[in-house]
Amino acid sequence: TEDASGLRAPHFVAYVKEQLIGKFGSKLVEGGGLRVTTTLDWKLQEKAQEIVAEEVKKAKGLKVSNGAAVVLDPKTGEILAMVGSKDYSATDAAGLKFNVVTQGLRQPGSAIKPITYAAAFKKGYTAATMLLDVDTKYPSGDPAKPEYNPKNYDGKFRGPIQLRYGLGNSINTIAVKISALVGVRDILRVAYDMGITSLEPTDENVGRIGLSLTLGGGEVRLLDLTSAFGVFATGGFRQEPVSILKVEDAKGKVLLEHKVPAARRVLSSDIAYLTSHILSDNEARREVFGPKSYLVIGGKTVAVKTGTTDDKRDNWTVGYTPSMVVGAWVGNNDNSPMHPSLASGVTGAAPIWNRIIREALKDKPEEPFARPDNIIEMDIDAYGGGLP
Repeated sequence: TEDASGLRAPHFVAYVKEQLIGKFGSKLVEGGGLRVTTTLDWKLQEKAQEIVAEEVKKAKGLKVSNGAAVVLDPKTGEILAMVGSKDYSATDAAGLKFNVVTQGLRQPGSAIKPITYAAAFKKGYTAATMLLDVDTKYPSGDPAKPEYNPKNYDGKFRGPIQLRYGLGNSINTIAVKISALVGVRDILRVAYDMGITSLEPTDENVGRIGLSLTLGGGEVRLLDLTSAFGVFATGGFRQEPVSILKVEDAKGKVLLEHKVPAARRVLSSDIAYLTSHILSDNEARREVFGPKSYLVIGGKTVAVKTGTTDDKRDNWTVGYTPSMVVGAWVGNNDNSPMHPSLASGVTGAAPIWNRIIREALKDKPEEPFARPDNIIEMDIDAYGGGLP
């Protein structure tokens, strides 16, 4: 559809059209006369477009020229809003017609870490498992390649730390350590099962990405990453993203009607709950993000993770409740780095995410994550990792 101001939801419309052509062929689609009912929530879409444009403009001084966002209903997979770039018709940068949500393969930085930890919980590690945040070198297995020596973003080492705080404060050394314990292939398998198609557990991916996987060494699409977080939101169930609910021809004959398929369980409920519990625990991230960050949504239980690549080319925030998941990205289409002072969770994608999820949740009641029966909560000694 088009209104006086030009195109409405252009990236979403183009995405829908591409899917229609895939299903019905271009002759029927281009011929016109099809009546298509989509999943888009127009009010939310309008707001999301405004928010992305405003926040990218504010971040111009940080060498940010583009942003993108997507909102999904994790229970059905329905795409409620999709903003593929800051402005479809802008002329200041090449390629704004490019839809970052569905087409951009970018490095997720630490935003992939929750999947690493989910793979660890699957193997019996818990939120209270203690590891040492110390300078650690990993042999490459190839004499020609240097050892892998991950650093924390602030250059500090914190000594003994529980996985809860390792994930909450996004400590790199702990994420790499747990990856080495769990194994890269098993993490890739969990990521792939959760819907990240670019992280298939092939020999090629295992060899190419290696331990840097957990710090975002493998490229992902914003739609896939957001949809994968939807698995945590639903307590372990996967729904493929969907944009088309119904298609009728010119005579009103129904050519396609979407029925919500039975969700596929890809994570057990306890693993999903543990991950969500950590990601919604403001205390668990306080040391790095402070008590009042863009990651806190007052009066609502919201789980969220940020990510920034080391070279500052990509900055992400993805977060969710049991019935809403929002992913946001900022960066530059030409892959040039942003300003070094871009801080994960303070600038960039986090303000976009914060404003969109507030908008999406404003008329919804508070919705805590349902705790499965096999989860036990108790006090743990912060340094010993055992009972006090």
